[in-house]
Amino acid sequence: MVVEFIIFLMIGAFAGLLAGIFGVGGGSLIVPALIIVLNHFNHGGEWINHIAVASSLATIIGTSLSSSWVQNKNHNIQWSILKKMVLGCMIGTMGGSYMTPYIPGVWLKWIFIVFLIYTGSKFILKSTNVAQNRNAVSFHDTIYIIIGGLIGVFAALVGVGGGVLVVPFLKKCGVDIRKAIGTSAAFTLPVALGGTIGYIIAGWNIEELPEYSLGFVYLPAVISIMITSIPMAKMGVQIAQGLSINKLIKYFGIFLLLIAIKLIIS
Repeated sequence: MVVEFIIFLMIGAFAGLLAGIFGVGGGSLIVPALIIVLNHFNHGGEWINHIAVASSLATIIGTSLSSSWVQNKNHNIQWSILKKMVLGCMIGTMGGSYMTPYIPGVWLKWIFIVFLIYTGSKFILKSTNVAQNRNAVSFHDTIYIIIGGLIGVFAALVGVGGGVLVVPFLKKCGVDIRKAIGTSAAFTLPVALGGTIGYIIAGWNIEELPEYSLGFVYLPAVISIMITSIPMAKMGVQIAQGLSINKLIKYFGIFLLLIAIKLIIS
């Protein structure tokens, strides 16, 4: 248990730092890391991938609160758009998390891998154009709600905060990249809340889950990760303020591809 605790603390530190820098929830690191750790300690059996996704979403609650607090102080949150997306987001994440017991765990893993490769490649290839908003478009309020819902469903299925989808969407809307990252950080909070509630309900009556689990949420991992992820998220936001826009996006893409490779070979 002590070794697990130390590993979870390390995962939280790295995830929090990345969450603060890139405006994500940290799930793109937490999910694969938890899959590897849970497999090693034989926790969860056939439900390991579900536990990893659910626990990741639960940790994002703390990480998102930490990073979005600092982003708001830096005036980097586009509240006008965020308010329109939150309703759809909550509905989407709760619905997506409720669906997962009916989806094989290996499917969740490969959905996540494909997503990481696609998004990471897109960010790297387009990093030279991130400062340009020539093709910015505006949407009706209903579209923002629908987009928020779709991102919520996807985030719930793969255990991320949805930031890697929110940032490019907001850029398409003409939002400055730093404000897109800040708004994304705030968006991950309702995603995490809705997803966590859904996963607790979905896994409530499953007996094969490890001890100290609340539905699919593995509390020892969640609490340990949040101990380090919350303070490190604040540090990550400050680091991001000093990075150039092109470097910020390119590093994000490289980070996603590295995570995908790790998952493929694990």
